[in-house]
Amino acid sequence: MIRRLSIWLAVASALLTGTSVQAEQLCNQQVHQKFDETRIYSRSFIASCKPGSQCRLVTHKLDKRAPLGFSHTLTFQRTDQNSSWQILLVDVFGLAETSTGFALAIDKNPALTISSQNITTPISINEYALDETLSVQALAQAKPGDNISWSYTAKGGEVSNVRFSLAGLTKALDWAECAQAKLASGKSSPPKPGDEKPEYSPPEPDVPVDPVGDGRD
Repeated sequence: MIRRLSIWLAVASALLTGTSVQAEQLCNQQVHQKFDETRIYSRSFIASCKPGSQCRLVTHKLDKRAPLGFSHTLTFQRTDQNSSWQILLVDVFGLAETSTGFALAIDKNPALTISSQNITTPISINEYALDETLSVQALAQAKPGDNISWSYTAKGGEVSNVRFSLAGLTKALDWAECAQAKLASGKSSPPKPGDEKPEYSPPEPDVPVDPVGDGRD
């Protein structure tokens, strides 16, 4: 019986090892296919690219009361490898009063004040895109940071301050820029649908809440 158990464990170990070896890789990261996107999971971020087109780095503000489990999203998006990264902010439940502008802070330090002229709603009325110049500035300041905060006035006058973790941003950004170039070149193909993929589970609650120096990967 002991001998049979040992043999079974050895076979199981070989199967698991084989599965790991065969996992598809792109730009030195294990990748997964979901919603016709090639993805990796990097701490607080989902990094995803569509073949030959845009890439997105998305993180969420967790809220267990929300139907989808989050109340806000922060996205860095790039349409192609020759474009600049652009920031998109979403309030899932409400609307922001764009006429009063937004403010961004990195690790509690004021970073950018954004006027209404620099905010658009290209897709839906609760998704706010910042112009490319300010987005590039914000990303440069965010890369060495631990948290980024979005302050705005909601419709009705309530002031909101939403903080997102930046843990995993550097790895997500490096992978997306590499993957976007490779997918656009046609030298790499997205993984086949149905591959094993882990569940996305961002840090809880938004780790680190206060700067402790580990947001740089």
